[in-house]
Amino acid sequence: MMKRCKKANAWVLALAILISLLAVPKVYGAGGIDTGRACSLSLAMDGQYPELDNLTVLVKVYRVASVAADGIYTDLEGFEGLDLSGVDSETTAQQWSDLAARAAEIVAAGGMAPTAQTQLQKQPGQEHSTGRIEGLAAGMYLVEAESVESAEYTYNFIPYLAALPGNYYASTGDDTWVYDVDTALKPEQQPRLGSLVIEKALTDYNTSLGDAAFVFQVEGTVGSGQSARVVYSNVVSLVFDGAGEKSLQIDDLPAGAQVTVTEVYSGASYQAVTNPEQTAVITAGGQPERVRFENTYNQSPNSGSSIVNHFSYEDGVWTPEQLTDSSNES
Repeated sequence: MMKRCKKANAWVLALAILISLLAVPKVYGAGGIDTGRACSLSLAMDGQYPELDNLTVLVKVYRVASVAADGIYTDLEGFEGLDLSGVDSETTAQQWSDLAARAAEIVAAGGMAPTAQTQLQKQPGQEHSTGRIEGLAAGMYLVEAESVESAEYTYNFIPYLAALPGNYYASTGDDTWVYDVDTALKPEQQPRLGSLVIEKALTDYNTSLGDAAFVFQVEGTVGSGQSARVVYSNVVSLVFDGAGEKSLQIDDLPAGAQVTVTEVYSGASYQAVTNPEQTAVITAGGQPERVRFENTYNQSPNSGSSIVNHFSYEDGVWTPEQLTDSSNES
């Protein structure tokens, strides 16, 4: 809960700063906008996700409106539907967000080329990665950053509008125009997911014993030591009615998770040929990771292999209670 609160507060602060730069006062004690003066836009990561500072992020900006000396915006060709002429210091955060979303839709639908672009990279001596675009004409700009991926996460960025020049009138009452605008990207982190396939081979089978059930405890963790946390825990099974091979696939496992698969039950008559405990590290964007187990008939006449649907564990003993074959489950 504390982490969510901190994240929410960070968003509120970032949004407040952005709105203060976008706000357009109705009275100009410091004079009108010098529409012929070149502007610049400096962009930075906000430090919310430190991993982003080690990635290169491409940022594109699109000039969607011109601006007059009195601070009134006129939509440029292709963006007429935005109607930015009425924005001012009373425009709400939600309205700005909606305008940015509409501008992004127009860009995507029209396949428009960016006015300019830059790459955010962390330079020696910098705390966070930054980028800068200079020589921009005064106006309103859509800022869009392309999604990037690490081994474990996908980072998407919320598009937003940036006024050049901007001012801090809404937060400070100072209507001085700022021609060199600083702003931070707004990232969202989504876990990347992968899959694990459990393969099972039964090389010899005793028909008289009936179906042979093999049960696996699957535990997935992220992190190590005291910071390790469980992200997946389940019991699955494979049931054989003859010698051969079967497999089951577990999807939506977090990339980077270490998954330990332990064969906890194979009945009294089938012995393990391979190690009964195997591990795999989940990766995303490719083929599923695989672990493989093999058993054979041990010439014992004892039964104890049956179709099961639940297993209980007590005093170091796994007890089958009608388990189904996980390979046949949707």
